[in-house]
Amino acid sequence: MAKSTLISALLTVAALTACAKTSVTPISNNQFLLSASAAPACGKAGAARVASQMAAVETIRRGYPRYVVLGANSENNVSVINRSPTYAATTSNYSVYGNQIYGNSTTSFGGGGPMVIGSRDADLRVLMLKPGEQGFEQGIDAKQTLGANWAEIVKKGVKPCTE
Repeated sequence: MAKSTLISALLTVAALTACAKTSVTPISNNQFLLSASAAPACGKAGAARVASQMAAVETIRRGYPRYVVLGANSENNVSVINRSPTYAATTSNYSVYGNQIYGNSTTSFGGGGPMVIGSRDADLRVLMLKPGEQGFEQGIDAKQTLGANWAEIVKKGVKPCTE
């Protein structure tokens, strides 16, 4: 039992630390499509947070100070499946009296159990803006979105959704 608990704990830690992936597809000189995919443990908010922060990171990396989200989409592909037992152990206790056999056998099954699979996804269509362009004043300030340590985040990337 302790072994299966340890394995479950390790899988949970792995799922949380390897929480999110992103990809960026340029669609014009000042627009891109950002796709974020987060582990089930991150939740919908985790995927949205990663997508929002990555939109700010990409805006700064491309030399723009502000951006506007022109479109957003999210999808939940998370499901829970039940795995079959992974082992069985049988113990028996029998006694023989003359030509009669008395006793019983007990079989215990272990392992398996529920497994959460899939991802929570978010897509953003982002328009990047420079000063003087239409909509700049209403745009989201990329540095402000990332906070005081924005330069480090731009350099290293967005942290997993658990932080």
